[in-house]
Amino acid sequence: MKSVKKSGPFLRALCVTAIVGVSSAWAGTATDNKELDSKALDNKNMAMATKSTSIWDQQELTGDWGGVRTELREKGVNITFNDIGDFLSDVSGSQTHHATYFGRVRGTVDIDFKKLADVDGRFFVTGMYQYGRNLSGQYLDIFGSTSSIAGEESLRLDEAWYDQGFIDSKVHLKFGQIAAVNDFGATNFDIFMSDETGYAANILFRGNQPFSPAGKPGAELTIDLSDITKGLYIKGGGFTAYNDAYHPDETGLNWNDDFNHGAVGAGEIGYVEQDTKYAGTYKIGFTLNDLAGGLYGDYSTGESVKGNYVMYYSMQKSVYHPTENGKLNTDKGLDILFQALSAPGDRNPVDFESLMGFRYTGLFEGRDKDELALGIIYANASSAYSRANQNAGGNSLDGETDVELAYKFHVTPWFAIQPDLQVIFDPRGDSARSDILVLGLRTVVNF
Repeated sequence: MKSVKKSGPFLRALCVTAIVGVSSAWAGTATDNKELDSKALDNKNMAMATKSTSIWDQQELTGDWGGVRTELREKGVNITFNDIGDFLSDVSGSQTHHATYFGRVRGTVDIDFKKLADVDGRFFVTGMYQYGRNLSGQYLDIFGSTSSIAGEESLRLDEAWYDQGFIDSKVHLKFGQIAAVNDFGATNFDIFMSDETGYAANILFRGNQPFSPAGKPGAELTIDLSDITKGLYIKGGGFTAYNDAYHPDETGLNWNDDFNHGAVGAGEIGYVEQDTKYAGTYKIGFTLNDLAGGLYGDYSTGESVKGNYVMYYSMQKSVYHPTENGKLNTDKGLDILFQALSAPGDRNPVDFESLMGFRYTGLFEGRDKDELALGIIYANASSAYSRANQNAGGNSLDGETDVELAYKFHVTPWFAIQPDLQVIFDPRGDSARSDILVLGLRTVVNF
């Protein structure tokens, strides 16, 4: 890996150059890409949920259930099941090498009461079974995470909430058990296997905001500000925090304990581009908590400190669509992701994290749904954390750079397979450690 090691500074320079270029070209993010295993099918796919008798053409492996599935969706009831499995192996680096498999089976019921009963409301409930071992979580000792299947092996309820609209749907109140990261800070650029670009930057989790699959009780209020500027919105939320997201709440049903660990607040203002074929969403937001129990330690003094916060800026943007038969094909083309996040360095190992993602859909002729993606993640070790590491006999720490290359091959509408390559330069910001090459293969099955 010596040749790979030498390229680390170049890739870091590339990351910074790309960030500056994109930031000056677009001031923000694109229409949110729904997380594959936590969101119901979008309206387009609902319309395509077909009565086809061919297993190769139907949208789900189990088909249309004799027409029942389509009938339910037309009435606003969408029931989905899927499985995502990540095979990952660290084939280089000084650490002991492992080959792991980490999977998630999720079931979701999503009810649109506008269709069902002409009421401006929505009910959403989802749970899952996670199985296997998390490679980076258990073995690699890095700032990042090689799988966007967050968390640990468990069988649990993730989310169960109701969303009620008011004033011609200009105001929405959402309450129940919520994975707040999904709504405040998540990228949902689901082509990537890594957690940061594929779901949410790891720096966000230091704020102890509930995340999928460990939703917690809370409420959100979203206000549509289109009367001021079309596409503008503001939202805020409050949620229960946690010391350990999974213990003692192993099933997602221990609500009594959920209220024993302080509170988390979150806020965001965003803009969704309107009336354009180049969709874009731009967001700036924060998450903060009180955590009076002193969960955090000050790396400079060693004393317990109260509370934490994370600030984020996010952009997702479609920047190119090919012209076919004289028309712009908006189902193909290039989308980009940029995100920058910061947190106080005295109580966080990482005080700054930046993400870049590039995804091209339909690059090759005859493979209109396939996706090719490149992701670059940079996580900077805080100076206080670096000094604490040196005081403990370790090395001075700088930044970790993760680079990912992925290709998602859509074999059928209900099955996709994704080869994946990740390289971790200077793991945990330690330039003395050897770089890590991780080879992966993800499978996605929609039942």
